[in-house]
Amino acid sequence: MYLCMTTDKLYRLGFSKNEVRRGERCCLKRIARGRYVATGTCEDLRHETIWAALSEEDFEEFGHSGDMRDEIEPLRVLIRTRAERIHTASGRWRVTKGREVFSHLSAAIVHDLPIAYSAETRVEVFRPNVSRKYRFLYVRNREIPSAHRKMVGICAVTTMERTLIDVARDYAPDISVPMLDEAIRKRRTSRWRVEAVLDECPKARGDSAVRRALDLTDARREAPSESIAAVRFFEHGITGFEPQVEFFGDRGEVIARVDFCHREAKLIVEIDGLEKYTMDGRSPRLSIAAEKAREAALEARGFKINRLTFGDLFRTAPFERILGELASRLRTG
Repeated sequence: MYLCMTTDKLYRLGFSKNEVRRGERCCLKRIARGRYVATGTCEDLRHETIWAALSEEDFEEFGHSGDMRDEIEPLRVLIRTRAERIHTASGRWRVTKGREVFSHLSAAIVHDLPIAYSAETRVEVFRPNVSRKYRFLYVRNREIPSAHRKMVGICAVTTMERTLIDVARDYAPDISVPMLDEAIRKRRTSRWRVEAVLDECPKARGDSAVRRALDLTDARREAPSESIAAVRFFEHGITGFEPQVEFFGDRGEVIARVDFCHREAKLIVEIDGLEKYTMDGRSPRLSIAAEKAREAALEARGFKINRLTFGDLFRTAPFERILGELASRLRTG
């Protein structure tokens, strides 16, 4: 959990406006107007009250990861600071207490569901009789029944199933399908439970998108990138690829497991990422050497391997190439 600081709190600690600005150059990061997080210690002893709490076990530094987290984490902070503001509501904030519910990607973050890529930088909430967009807040006018909302810590949030439904209604399947895949794979919910909640919801224009996302769901996929690839297969009319296919050696041992395999065409699609070469604890060099040996064994069996990067998942050409290779191998096979 990050150490969050508001401008009001900093002023109460004795900081002036100029000192807050200086803090932004060393140990503070401004997330939104009036909201900051501590990024670590600095040499200015006047800022000790900002970063001293980082030594406590409950807090961690807000750092730079160099990946998708750098886009998601500021939104996580905005959600938390808004929840704290509502939880301790006073004045005009009392109007929203008990009426506002975190929804969509904000609810997904609270539920710790995967967000394949940053599709929204604003906090998303439901509030009856209000529909408005601000720089850091997106309010949708929807009434949420008590059965579709719950408390997670101090956050009033849509339930897991309702969150998955709302995301599938209002976002593209390359956002919703990775969430559904993981939630069902980890048995945090099931398809029939999502469908049951959907039947309870008032009919909406996006219901067909929810059912399409459910049809595209496959709990065998092990990463959001694989789920996005499966969505792209559907969009390009590519069929027949099975996820997480294992290959066995002469003694029955598993010699390879691939992301996608079309058995009839003997065509394999692998989604590459650095984590694939480091998650087994070995150095990237040793992991890449093992990957090459595995690839040679598969090619010796007549399989062709197509490798895609995460960026390729958002381009048309790689999937047109796969579609062409698939048609060619099926004709000649």
